[in-house]
Parts: sequence; structure tokens; C-alpha cells
Amino acid sequence: MFYKHWKKIALSLTALFWAGCDDSASSSEVVLYGCPDDICAPAPESSSVTENPVSSSSETTKTSSSSIEESSSSSEFVAGLLYGVEPPDSIDVKCFPMDSSVSYFPNDYSADNAKFWKEEAAKHDAVDKIDSIKQTLAETPTCLENLRMELDQFVALYGAPTIIRNAVEKCIDGTIRPSEEYAKFLKMKEQWEANLPALDEELKKVYEDKMKEIEERINKCLNGD
Repeated sequence: MFYKHWKKIALSLTALFWAGCDDSASSSEVVLYGCPDDICAPAPESSSVTENPVSSSSETTKTSSSSIEESSSSSEFVAGLLYGVEPPDSIDVKCFPMDSSVSYFPNDYSADNAKFWKEEAAKHDAVDKIDSIKQTLAETPTCLENLRMELDQFVALYGAPTIIRNAVEKCIDGTIRPSEEYAKFLKMKEQWEANLPALDEELKKVYEDKMKEIEERINKCLNGD
């Protein structure tokens, strides 16, 4: 009876032994030929982990590059001012008034005033002509004396000068330029000088017409009219 039980026990141990071997082999196969997916499988890619650092690095590089360019541009502009290089047109150059004054007589740049003085020149020359005629006369007619006194009256027509204060400005780029008021005067003067040839022809006629008028009056006095 014991033998029969022992045989059953032996068979049971043998079965357990082979079952243990099967489990061991199964485990060995896992270790030798692969790794469980929940342990060795690669972690899923995460856009927040892989992409953001690269993007951040790229943005940092762009920002750094932009800052370097701005700094370089600013340095070049400052260097340009120091060494007399003209700055770009887009930059407003600062200028400061200098202690300088320019004065002029507005009447010197007036066509009407020029005509007036040309008539006065004709009168002055007519007085000299009357004095020359009187030396040839035994008696000077009264009307000729009156005409001489009339022509010999001096009329002052000067006016006060115009003074431009701080006529020039010095700019931080080293240049010197006229102030706005002085620039207007210079433009007016330039136009005046450009028109002088035509004005001189007109003034010549003014003188001739005035002298002709005075000579007619002198002849009337001499003829007793």
C-alpha cells in the first residue's frame, strides 16, 4: 500500500519538477529574446518635451542675434557722429543756435526803393546842370532858382535795419547751417541778384524819363514860359 502511495507521490513530484522547468524556460525566453513591452518599450514621443526645448533655443538664438544687430547698428551710428560721417536721413540731426547776428536794410532789396533812388540821382544831376547854366546867364530867372531849390531837397529814405539773431546753427554732425529766418533772407537775396539785370534796364529808363522831365522845365524857365 505504501508503495502505491509512494509511486503516486513520486509521479506528483516529477510533474511539479517539469512544471517548474517549463516556467523557468518560459522566464528564460523572455529574458534572452525580448523585454516586456511595459518595461522596455520606448516612451511615447512628447511634443512638449522634444519640440519646446528646440523651439526655445531657436527663439533665444533669434533674439540674441537681433540684439546683436541692434547693438551693432547703434554703435555704428555713434561712431559715425564721432568721426564726421553723415547719419541716415531717417535720423533727426539736432542743431543748436550759435551766437551770431546778421543785419540788412530791407529797402536795399525793394524794386520801388531802387526806382526812387534813381529818380533822386536824376534830380542831383539836374541841379549840377542848372548851376552850370546859371554861369552863362546875366540874370537867373526866378523859376529856375525855384526849380533848383526844389530839386536840391534831400529826402531820407533808409529805414531801420533788420537784425537776424543767431543766424547760423551748429549741428551734432559737425555741419553749420543757416537758421530758418536767415535761410529765407538768403533765398530772397539770391532771387534779387538773379533779377538784377532786368531791373537795371528798368532803372536806366526811370533815370532817363526823370531827367527828360526836368530838362523840359529848365527850358521853359529859360524861354520865359
